[in-house]
Amino acid sequence: MHELSIATDLVNTALRTANENNAKKVLAVTVEAGELAMVNPEQLEFMFDILIEDNMMKGAKLRIETVPAVGECPNCGYKGPIEDRFACSCPKCGMTLKITAGRDICLKNMELEI
Repeated sequence: MHELSIATDLVNTALRTANENNAKKVLAVTVEAGELAMVNPEQLEFMFDILIEDNMMKGAKLRIETVPAVGECPNCGYKGPIEDRFACSCPKCGMTLKITAGRDICLKNMELEI
């Protein structure tokens, strides 16, 4: 269950950013999660909600935006969506794709009450 460590990092980053900007409260956090990051959105939201109970983030909304998996084939030049997330193979020639998007988790933005 790596969602707990991800939620912990998100909350710590959000709190640090809020404090650096003299915020009174964090209203919302938007996260981009790649399809290949293997994150369960419901579990992430559950962990996030538990971690914000006793700080300036209490009641903050977590918005999760899914980033599609995209790859590039070094063999035939295909660039596009990864259809088989487990094999990551090129739909044209079958070679392994170089992943160019969809495996990261990133805090995209925050709404603060100043």
